[in-house]
Amino acid sequence: MSERKKLKSKRKKFKTIAFKLSHRQAISLANYSKLNNTSPIKVLKHRIQDCLNDYANYKTEKIKSAKNQLELFNDLPTEEQQLELFA
Repeated sequence: MSERKKLKSKRKKFKTIAFKLSHRQAISLANYSKLNNTSPIKVLKHRIQDCLNDYANYKTEKIKSAKNQLELFNDLPTEEQQLELFA
């Protein structure tokens, strides 16, 4: 029989995020995690899960324009367009 080649598993990349909590927030987080029999990290991950899943493939584009660029030809709001008709 032919030998099967072992497929190398793709290594997962993780990023570290750090933020500060006040003393009262840390105690509150610890108490909440004890009541729900989970870790504080899992509590935080569960709370931000919607944001993590929804925007994974969302691409943002920056509009490139000079800071001193004038915006002369933008569309006017409807109120201002009506005023120009009577001027």
